[in-house]
Amino acid sequence: MPSLLRSTTCLAGLAVMLLNTAPTTASPPDVTFLCNRMPEVSSFPQTLNWDDYGGTGDNKGSVAKARRKAAGCQSGNKCNKGRSGAGSRGAGYRSCDEYPFASTSDSITPTGHQVSRCVPVSQNSAQGNALMQTYGRFKSQGYTSHSLKINFGNPGSSGVKYCLNQACRNDGYEVQDKTIKRRDEDPNFRFYTTLSGIVLGSLDEDELHSNYTRMVDSFETLPLDLDSWFELLEGVEVRMVNDVIVGEISVESLLGQDA
Repeated sequence: MPSLLRSTTCLAGLAVMLLNTAPTTASPPDVTFLCNRMPEVSSFPQTLNWDDYGGTGDNKGSVAKARRKAAGCQSGNKCNKGRSGAGSRGAGYRSCDEYPFASTSDSITPTGHQVSRCVPVSQNSAQGNALMQTYGRFKSQGYTSHSLKINFGNPGSSGVKYCLNQACRNDGYEVQDKTIKRRDEDPNFRFYTTLSGIVLGSLDEDELHSNYTRMVDSFETLPLDLDSWFELLEGVEVRMVNDVIVGEISVESLLGQDA
């Protein structure tokens, strides 16, 4: 898991990995990253494979460390104070975000190269908290591994421009194989309305009328007929909701809503 948004580009290096991701059947998302809360760390909303750090369950153990090191997010990495090198951004971007996450078997896949980015600590923490909540749910159901389907929430938010099928261009801070890789890719997001009112973005097909669980933004007002509750995460209460995917909409329709 990353150490736990205002970029106008996407994680360009991740597109290579998408080409090697097998198609999945329609299903609800396992975790939803809210673009308006974490645009610097939101990655392509694809399906990964959670293996709980190679079955160790230890996010600080040797497996986790090796996976983060392979991505360039080892202790004393380029994001730390006083460090420099490809991808270093200075103050305000001291947390190293790796992708695929060290908690997934995809982080050691031979068909792609991990990507890292220096991001704000608060945004990386928000992403990590969403993942921790999801993994906790998996474990409570007895799973030791599970597919991890990722969706974006609020992809049309102000200041977040890479979630609406724009070409992905490396903004100079995406590091892959220790260098800045320049690459233009065209993502192919699908967009869905929900009962709560947010819009979801996904690279895989979402199952219509299915329920999914996500964290609630502090600024959200939920419909009264949706089930919501609080969970304790790292000593802090977070609000969760059991939302429903209502229908699919076009990107043109979404852009029209934001106009």
